[in-house]
Amino acid sequence: RSVIKHLLAAFAAMGVPTEIKTDNGLGYRTQSLKTFLQLWGITHKFGVRHKSTGQAIVECAHRT
Repeated sequence: RSVIKHLLAAFAAMGVPTEIKTDNGLGYRTQSLKTFLQLWGITHKFGVRHKSTGQAIVECAHRT
């Protein structure tokens, strides 16, 4: 639910995207998020597991 709340806040500030890319964290693999994104018409893509370069911008910002 916190992922959905965060996305709603991001949509309000930046608009609704057509696609998002996330890591493979458990919070991004829930049925409720899948349903939410389908209702909004958003394609959900996942990064490559155990490959931080696929998320380079985020990893750099988080310094991981």
